Amino acid sequence: MNTAFEQKRTLLYKAFSILAVALFCMSILSRTVLADMGPKRSIWVSLKNLPEEPYYIALLQPGSLPDDRERYFTRVKLPDEDAEIREIFVNYEEDGFILFTYGGGTSSIKSSEDMKVPESLSYGYMVPSTFKVIVVTRSGEVTVSNKITARAFHSECEYDYSNNTLKEVNFASNFSKNLAIESVLFCGVTLFVEGIVLLCFGLFRKKNLLRFLIANLITQTLLYGFNLTCRLIDPLWQKYFIVWLVVEALITLIELFIYLKKFVRKDGTVSVGRNIAYAITANAISAFIDIPIVFIAYLMH
Repeated sequence: MNTAFEQKRTLLYKAFSILAVALFCMSILSRTVLADMGPKRSIWVSLKNLPEEPYYIALLQPGSLPDDRERYFTRVKLPDEDAEIREIFVNYEEDGFILFTYGGGTSSIKSSEDMKVPESLSYGYMVPSTFKVIVVTRSGEVTVSNKITARAFHSECEYDYSNNTLKEVNFASNFSKNLAIESVLFCGVTLFVEGIVLLCFGLFRKKNLLRFLIANLITQTLLYGFNLTCRLIDPLWQKYFIVWLVVEALITLIELFIYLKKFVRKDGTVSVGRNIAYAITANAISAFIDIPIVFIAYLMH
């Protein structure tokens, strides 16, 4: 007969199971509603050797001008005395590039008066991965840089006006640092959360801890490889999330295989049902908690 303590523990891990399923369902169902969720790319460009006369500077993105360009670019605003310069920006279309604007044609143009020391540009929210820099001086001189395709989610670039070169900088060091931070976050949170669930299921035993650590070492290495691949190919957020769910399911199966007939209770017996419930519950909870960690890791890039 179960003791009062065992009965309470049984109720506790049943409650955890129900909570995990509820959180998991909420996580899945919310994806179809929050269509604009997820971290957004950003571009930061440091500027060197800028022209001495007043100028305007912006990004160019791949594309073609819309048929009704004036309606599309209604939010591209410049002072009245620079109306001709505005026409240069909104009518620019060369080599498959046009002026970058945010949704609805909101201007991305910066003026020399907006610059701070050190001069730099920063853009966020749905920025292009491939882009150029365009500079138009008050006298009407147009300078367009080479194009680059940013590799980092939050790209750090440098533009030198004197030799008209644009390049991405510090990618390797930022990539390594951010991926390492992300991996530590994932691993630490996972061990902590799944360790608490292990305790609640009455499976926190010396015989189980080594297997618990080995299983998480294997699965965290798998998750690290997945995140490394995603950083290199940089999928859309929606695609990343779908594949991430598949990887989490695979991780659950791996840990279930390792725990199934090996985790023992306090009395030394094996409860296959309890081990299955633990594996599913622990991974569902840790996966749900990892969602904000994904956001934080992206924002640190």
